[in-house]
Amino acid sequence: MAAAESAAGSTRTQLNAAELDALASSRLFHDVSRQRLLERLRPNGEVCLRSGAVLLELGQRNALIYLLLSGRLAIYLDADANIPVAHVEPGECVGEISIIDEEAASASVIALEPSRLLVTNAAQLWELMAEEPALALNLMHILAERIRRNNVAVLESFKQQAHLRRLSDVDPVTGLHNRRWLSEVFVRRIDRCARGDFAVCLAMLDIDRFKGVNDTFGHQVGDRVLAQVGRLLLKQFRPTDLVARYGGEEFAVLLPETRLQEAVAALERFRLACEQTQTSVAQRTTVKVTVSAGIAQWRAGWSLDDLIQCADRALYRAKASGRNCVVIDES
Repeated sequence: MAAAESAAGSTRTQLNAAELDALASSRLFHDVSRQRLLERLRPNGEVCLRSGAVLLELGQRNALIYLLLSGRLAIYLDADANIPVAHVEPGECVGEISIIDEEAASASVIALEPSRLLVTNAAQLWELMAEEPALALNLMHILAERIRRNNVAVLESFKQQAHLRRLSDVDPVTGLHNRRWLSEVFVRRIDRCARGDFAVCLAMLDIDRFKGVNDTFGHQVGDRVLAQVGRLLLKQFRPTDLVARYGGEEFAVLLPETRLQEAVAALERFRLACEQTQTSVAQRTTVKVTVSAGIAQWRAGWSLDDLIQCADRALYRAKASGRNCVVIDES
């Protein structure tokens, strides 16, 4: 980035007519008469910037306020100056925050095109502000607007992060939460049940002979079957139950405040509903699938991995027993 061509500190102390008009029409000096500006404001000099030149750098000490007469500036919050958060137009100022809080610059300011600025120091600004209450009010409005704009930007950033987080936690085929989400949320819910001395069960489910669906009808139909099972899971289980796609054709359901026999009854209802559900794959062609399930009840001292391992072991026994059944862990 090019350096500034600075004439700050020059001996010129008087505003010319064009400069006076530019300042008088700015938001900072709104309702301050041209005559008072002419009498009271004595610029320390001026700064001329080439396109790409840096006026202020993030973290740089600053005791001056810059009044843009011509050109255009951009404000960047990141040191690499990747994305501008605001633009400065003729008649606007920069550097005022450093003057108010006497801290280093909170952003970098870079010229987007050849620009010319008047420079004045804090002492002159405070003196003029003491005599012109309108100036203090204008500055307050400018700062309030910037704070509000920054708040909006921060809120949008949080919304985008939350949206991206949701996308990263959701399986795109079924719309269910995925294994990453499961590993975080299931643990929290189990801990909550443990603190309240409530039973909690985990069911691991697997679509029977799902490879045959893919081999016969193709993966698009396979995805349709997965989505159908996902919708059925959400419909059959309680809102308080946690449902996730564990991977492949396997699903996990955590049933808080549920004892083993209650969990078995819930899984049996789902198994029968799945057995009676058809998925349309083409004109006059449907696919019916069944599921096998293994259930384990959490025990004190177990981790989530321990619970999953026990439910998986029961699922393996369900598969070995002929599929389309629910088996309880007996370890």
